[in-house]
Amino acid sequence: MPERARLRVYLDSNVLISASLKEGSNYLNIWRLREVTPVVSYYAIGEAARNIKSLDHRQRFEGLLAQTQFVSDADVRLLPADVALVAKDQPILAAAIAVSVDYLVTGDKNHFGHLYSKKVSGVYVINPADFLARCEDRLPE
Repeated sequence: MPERARLRVYLDSNVLISASLKEGSNYLNIWRLREVTPVVSYYAIGEAARNIKSLDHRQRFEGLLAQTQFVSDADVRLLPADVALVAKDQPILAAAIAVSVDYLVTGDKNHFGHLYSKKVSGVYVINPADFLARCEDRLPE
């Protein structure tokens, strides 16, 4: 098998919520990908945790966090001046930029949709389905 570059992938809170919402979620494949490190900031964890309502969901969420690299929050002044994002989403992109991940995976089409398939300060913004399709060859057989 050819050697491939390790990827670091920042996950928006909506990806964490969706992946942990029910057993068997397709988003769980993000954690199964070879040579991919899921990354999340404390801000995104807090945002996701506020939206978890059941004990089962919380347990699945915490299980995923145990397999995820935590990074510090970042100053939103890191964002390029020409990038328009609502205030609540600025810390997400700022953290991804600060830790130099390869991808920001977000299902938030309303706020990040205009950035899909674009690089912002070296970070490629992509929705979860497109990310999984792009990395399909990294799934175990």
